This record gives sequence, C-alpha cells and structure tokens, in this order.
Amino acid sequence: MKKMIVFIKKKEGMTFEDFRNHYENVHVPLCGERIGHLIQDFRRYYPQNLNNLYHGRSDAHAGREGGTSYDAIAVYTIKNEKALEELVKIGKDPEFKRILSEDEERFCDRAATREGVADEFFGPGLNG
Repeated sequence: MKKMIVFIKKKEGMTFEDFRNHYENVHVPLCGERIGHLIQDFRRYYPQNLNNLYHGRSDAHAGREGGTSYDAIAVYTIKNEKALEELVKIGKDPEFKRILSEDEERFCDRAATREGVADEFFGPGLNG
C-alpha cells in the first residue's frame, strides 16, 4: 500500500496554535476538495519531543520545545496505483499548484517542506 508522507514546518513567527488551526481548518479541507477521493486514510502527527529517549541526546536542529525541526507530519494512504497516478497528475496542474502555494504561504515554510511516497511494509513485529 502506498503512503505519501509530508513533513511541514510552520511559518517563522507564527505560533504553533495558529499553524495547527490553519492547517486543520483551512488547508486540509482545501486539499480534501481536490484529492480526497484518492485517499483511503489521512493522519496528521504533531511531534513535540523527538529527543533520543535512550541516549539522552537531542536533535541539534530541534524546533519548538526541543522536539523536531518539523511541526507536522502528514501521512496519506493512497487507495491504489491508479489513484497515485491521478494524484501526481493533479499535483502538476498549474491551478492546483497556485491554490496550494498561495495557502501554504499563509502558514508554513514552503522551502522546508519535504514530501515523498513510501511503501508500507508489514514484517515481524518488535515482539516477535
């Protein structure tokens, strides 16, 4: 199963609360209108503390609260290969790109955003 993973950093000077509010209440619905039909599941994670729990080290590039340089991680489960192809096609559409980039300028550091597709793998668990 294909996953699209997006790492998002809030816009400089914006509070985390304002970032999260805009992302959840404006940006997510904006994207949902255009690509929601291609997505099976959509989850957002807001890292708060990604210090090395075992060795006491922290990320030298840590962002808010010493956690991470990213304020949100979005994971999209894409329905199938055909949906992935359509998602890529929509992503290249100039009007879609314009709408998204205009909104992203309001709440995130677009230059820091990273995204990509990953295969989900189910192998042996940690407990055997």
